[in-house]
Amino acid sequence: MKLILLLLFGLTIGLTMLLKYKVAPDYGPDVGARFLERLNYIPSQQPRLLSYSTFASWLDDPAKDAARNGYAFPVLFPYDLLFLICLGALLGFASVYFVSFLSFLSGVPDWVWWALPAAYIVADLAEDCYAAALLKSALALTDHSFALMRRLTTLKLATVNVAIGQVAFLGTLAALVRIFPAKA
Repeated sequence: MKLILLLLFGLTIGLTMLLKYKVAPDYGPDVGARFLERLNYIPSQQPRLLSYSTFASWLDDPAKDAARNGYAFPVLFPYDLLFLICLGALLGFASVYFVSFLSFLSGVPDWVWWALPAAYIVADLAEDCYAAALLKSALALTDHSFALMRRLTTLKLATVNVAIGQVAFLGTLAALVRIFPAKA
């Protein structure tokens, strides 16, 4: 289990660095900032906030064709896809690993500890698919589709934060149990 955790940790960090410093920046500062997945603004359109109209003007700008295409492929697919799988697996395996030190939770099935990481994987995959469809004009950008895109981003951020919180909580409990073992 430790080897799996180390491998997933290394892959997650490696993909993060590759996306942040090599792949995404190759398509300009907007894609380098991965604005659609993280920010409330498009770097090239600051100080205007990210909205239906600012995103529509970004999509319609012919100078952004390479950025738009690069954001969808290869930034979202395959690199962000690989990242979300590695991060989700890391969070799931880490949760199960930490629970193995907590005898009072031994009756809880492992799938329970995978629920939040799996929810993150599904949310991030849904966000990536929807974003790629908007970027490649497979879906029309409307007020509704933009609002749904923002909701998917919010859901992804919420699920990953809760899954990370689960790992931190279980890790802290496992450390406390090891530092202060129960007296017989």
